[in-house]
Amino acid sequence: MQEAGIGFVTSRRGLALLGAVALVACASDSASAVERCSREEQNDVCRDANPSCPAAQAPFGVTPGSWPVFQHDVQHTGQSASNGPTCADVLWERRLLGQVLSALALAPGNPNEPESLFVPVGKAPLCALDPDDGTPYWCETDEVGKRPDRSSPAIGNGGHAFIGTRDNDMWAIEVPPIGVSPAGVAWRQKVCSDGDITVPPIIGDDGLIYMASDSLGAGTLMAMCPGAVRQPKWCANPVGGGIRNASPALSPAGDVLYVVVGAGALVAYQAQTGAELWRAQLEPRRSIGRNENLAPVVHPTTGRVYVGLRQGLWAVDPPALPGGTPATTLLFAIPTGYRMEAPPALDVPRNTIVFGASKGLANTLYAIGLNGTLKWQRSDLGRGRFQNNPPVIDASGRVYLALRRSLIALTVSGADLWRRELPGQLNASPILAAGRLYVGTTSGIVYAIGGC
Repeated sequence: MQEAGIGFVTSRRGLALLGAVALVACASDSASAVERCSREEQNDVCRDANPSCPAAQAPFGVTPGSWPVFQHDVQHTGQSASNGPTCADVLWERRLLGQVLSALALAPGNPNEPESLFVPVGKAPLCALDPDDGTPYWCETDEVGKRPDRSSPAIGNGGHAFIGTRDNDMWAIEVPPIGVSPAGVAWRQKVCSDGDITVPPIIGDDGLIYMASDSLGAGTLMAMCPGAVRQPKWCANPVGGGIRNASPALSPAGDVLYVVVGAGALVAYQAQTGAELWRAQLEPRRSIGRNENLAPVVHPTTGRVYVGLRQGLWAVDPPALPGGTPATTLLFAIPTGYRMEAPPALDVPRNTIVFGASKGLANTLYAIGLNGTLKWQRSDLGRGRFQNNPPVIDASGRVYLALRRSLIALTVSGADLWRRELPGQLNASPILAAGRLYVGTTSGIVYAIGGC
């Protein structure tokens, strides 16, 4: 339902949560949560795992699209295959019901369809918009839960959207054909250790959906089977530290899953079985801040893994042989008191890594070579924190970032290209398409920038 004139989108279920009815709905949700979390499941969150997946129909893997998962791809390079906008013109804006706290996704919802813009917002917990003008396709599912928080959606497995929410669930949403509403929910996987799922999921080429939860600082990691039946293929809990906001990443071959746990260790798992392969303790274990995102980034050619932590940017080279030890290097140390709380982005053709570090609201954006040599830096971008808002890069090496209330575009050499101030807070990165940029704000407004 859209109100005339203000582009305000809500749903029947969203309205049903208002006033006294909200108490009933909350009680119902609570009862449902109890039913889906027996005492046995609370004591052993991995008890449902089964290495034999039910039969499922292809296609599998991430949907080919402009930006189908967190930071563009399952290696989290943050680089688009197309160019971004060279001007800051607003093509359209659309107000939705709820805050937008994580990055959007842009991909076909179903095979042979045009791309849809998927916005993590509300309690449904996803909206699908027409990327050309912001017209809503749907903003509701046949279920209701809690908001998605920092979990960006992943689009794939032939017509599904996967997203985590604050009700300890990871949702598998069946994306309806364009023009059909509402969306259906195939299944919801609950982490029964009070595990808000703020981690953006990813999808392997075989259709396995990788999800994670902080689980009260213990950490839970799961691989869900593809298809309409809810089935964890494997599960690890505890993993030796919390996993909050930091999306797992896959090796270039897709056979190794990398996860940052306890805000200091990079852990490698066999992607098919969940067996731990090795663990590199880069910095001491600590609790993870609510807004930090320490997602690993994998070079799609060399396989080197980059991790931003308190001391700076680490590079980890996986062992060449099974049972070997990874090689770790503090590639670039940041000044004392500064923190990396967002992953880097890789400009693969130009062998450049771009990342930000902050101390309070002071910040510096760095561009370095793959050997750690500084190419350029900017400490004059304005006040704001690099926190769950990594930079993104277009095909020409231009850098785009969200910093507090500012959208900023820089040239490949770090010079100013354009800047746009917005009325709402930006808590996540923009995404890029052909000549366009899309971003959401905490006031629930989605912007499309471009048309140059």
